[in-house]
Amino acid sequence: MEKREVRCVIYARQSKTRDGSESIETQVEACKAACERLGYEVVAVLAEPPSTSGYKNRGRSREKFKVLLSGFIDGDWEMVIAYKTDRLSRGGGPGWAPLLEAIEKAGLDLDRAVATPSGFVSEFEIGIRATMDREESKKISDRGKDIAERKAKQGKPQGGRRPFGYQEDRETLDEVEAAALREMASRVLSGQSFKSIAWWLNAEGITTSTGRPFYPVTVRNLLHKVRYAGLRVHEGKEYPAVWEPVFDAETWEKLKLNLQLRSEAYADVPKPRSYLLTGVVFCGACGMPMNGMTKRDHPGRPLRRTYQCRVQGDVQKRHGCGGVTRNADALEHWVRESIFAHLNSGSLLELLGATGEDAQVIRELLSDRDGQRARLNQFVDDYATGLLTRVQFERAKTTAESELQRIERLLARQVSTHEVLSMLPAGRSIVEAWNEESDDWKRNLIRGLIERIIVKPSVLKPFYQMPDGRVARFDPTAIVIEWRSF
Repeated sequence: MEKREVRCVIYARQSKTRDGSESIETQVEACKAACERLGYEVVAVLAEPPSTSGYKNRGRSREKFKVLLSGFIDGDWEMVIAYKTDRLSRGGGPGWAPLLEAIEKAGLDLDRAVATPSGFVSEFEIGIRATMDREESKKISDRGKDIAERKAKQGKPQGGRRPFGYQEDRETLDEVEAAALREMASRVLSGQSFKSIAWWLNAEGITTSTGRPFYPVTVRNLLHKVRYAGLRVHEGKEYPAVWEPVFDAETWEKLKLNLQLRSEAYADVPKPRSYLLTGVVFCGACGMPMNGMTKRDHPGRPLRRTYQCRVQGDVQKRHGCGGVTRNADALEHWVRESIFAHLNSGSLLELLGATGEDAQVIRELLSDRDGQRARLNQFVDDYATGLLTRVQFERAKTTAESELQRIERLLARQVSTHEVLSMLPAGRSIVEAWNEESDDWKRNLIRGLIERIIVKPSVLKPFYQMPDGRVARFDPTAIVIEWRSF
């Protein structure tokens, strides 16, 4: 009887890309040679990206390791070979547990499922090696921490890329860049914005230490660095540094206070995701996109959300007239009401061109789709609470997903040109859906219905009442919505 080849997967991982460590290529070549010698059939090679740790989080976060586990469970392979056992895990017993459990679920012999080029590694040996590998990693980690702490106390610089303001040795000042830093601090203390400072730096041809242009956030982050005050930080503690500071003590204290006050002043800035119209709202004066941003009309007044004609990342200040600004809350509310009126001007299905039997079919398919999604969610709940076994859950899930895909295909045929229609939940009005769905859903609906929103310059700015009772200066007659045609 002919001997059957064992289906084997090669797993490789290089925790640190440095001279002297076994590269991914070296590990794979050694494992392939062993498989050919021992008669194993290599069906796959799983190589983690460089510098992937098998110690951090006990190695559970590795993407290829997850593929390795699912491959055993799905029957794609019967054994794994690695250059050394510590390539598979440095997480001790808990780190090895997911792999051993996957092998057991596949019904395989634990003593014949893990190998190195020297041969199989038994479950008993894995337990011993797991403890030793974990302990060795802990010692390496502790030694690294001790070295880092000792260097910090001595005030020596840490590794990484060259810091702006210093030469490659990270200790000697680069006089040109140091002078730029002092000018940046002077401009901040005189009240200039990070954006205007970034424009000045780029106009002067000054780039970051990586050769890139400056952005407002780059300026802000640089001026927060304590190394420019001649300090070395480690684990939250500050130590006198060996390098010459860029700022004297008085300038540094003033700069720290100024930056702190700026941070506190903008603590109530809304998150960027709160702007629903970005990408569809355009300036009626120059035609450029308008961006969501916060604005303070007068000192002491709260920040307010606005859409302004400007480009956030345009560090060269080459386009955008800056001449049109609108209150974001008022504009978004007016657009929302316009959408409701647009959709309620007739039957939604008729508006999108679906009438008669087609409309009825679409309604039924939308209802079936929602019902199938609810079934899938119920299966997950039943499995989580133990009402379904794993086998029962997988069978029910596969059947439900297959039916959902069939419904989606039929629905796609019916509404292939009606992207908006396929978004709307069955059994709810557009107002109900808007109040219950996420901001992402609202953005997708806006982009599905609206081609462009043009905001024209306006001299007339009447008062506009919003739902929460607030009143804003807003002129609806200066807003033009270009609806998509279906």
